[in-house]
Amino acid sequence: MEKERDILFLTALVAAGATLASGLAASLQWMVVLPLTLGVLILMVLILFQYRKGGIHLSEKLETGAFILVVVFFALSFIYLFKPA
Repeated sequence: MEKERDILFLTALVAAGATLASGLAASLQWMVVLPLTLGVLILMVLILFQYRKGGIHLSEKLETGAFILVVVFFALSFIYLFKPA
């Protein structure tokens, strides 16, 4: 259990570093890097939630929801790409 908490802490540090780095890059090229900064910030918060007792259930629910959204957007992109003109 202790090893898992250490790995989660190090992963949160990596996410915080990625947020800082992409935030610095966003100051120069904000249009390209801003979505990455927001995504990494959300991931950092979700990783930090893993320390809570109910955090794992929350992340599993969010993972299921994200998977469904990806499948829906993937299908919609194929429909848009290959729609008859």
